[in-house]
Amino acid sequence: MPLSAKAQFTDGMTGLLNMPSAEMNESGTFTITNNFLNHHISPARWSYNTFGYGFGITFWSRLEVNYVCTIFNHNWGKEINDIMVNQDRHFNFKVLALREGEFGKSWVPALAFGAGDPLTAVNYNGYFGEGGVKDGAGNGFFQRFYVALSKHFDTGWGEVGAHLAYQYSVRTDWINRNAPCAAVTWRPVWLRNRWFDPKFVFEYDARTPNFGFTADIWDSRFQAMFCLQNFQWVSFGLRFNLRLKGAE
Repeated sequence: MPLSAKAQFTDGMTGLLNMPSAEMNESGTFTITNNFLNHHISPARWSYNTFGYGFGITFWSRLEVNYVCTIFNHNWGKEINDIMVNQDRHFNFKVLALREGEFGKSWVPALAFGAGDPLTAVNYNGYFGEGGVKDGAGNGFFQRFYVALSKHFDTGWGEVGAHLAYQYSVRTDWINRNAPCAAVTWRPVWLRNRWFDPKFVFEYDARTPNFGFTADIWDSRFQAMFCLQNFQWVSFGLRFNLRLKGAE
């Protein structure tokens, strides 16, 4: 059951560490992702470390859909905050418009479009009116839209990937996220085997530079992630991958 799993672990999607890419899992790949997230990598209103988990599946190697839950504190009108008693729940999706090398042209990069928590933004009238998602008063903490390009190159040192994306959010409390982001990845050829296949990532996610790695483990049945955000704040996660039988 070999898989080539990718990871935008911090929000449960394929991608990189904390920025999107045009990478996509094979059709029928089911994932379960669990993360520890430092508070700097979370939305602006969150001032504490937290934990997130999610479930996802890829269809036709063109469409990925994920459901993600992130635990957060909530003030229920009491004198103190209840800790870790509620969850932010949202859907993500990504559509692969172009595969890498499509139409027989080796120079063609992969091109993908995606969104995080688009439904909450609509429900709270965040696009067209005041309040709710737009001014940061409502849910939709992880709301964003993006377009991404990815291209990989085989070298004598291993596989090198180049990734560009642009992210946009209607939330005014995340205005510094509305910007381009970029990354370089490297899979060292001498470290790759069926039991452990690491990919090192250096990315700028439109907010901070991040360095870390993802590692496929045991024929990609599992995948681990380590992210050093801004070279000082740690997040990490573990993903289980399953290729559903008969999936096309």
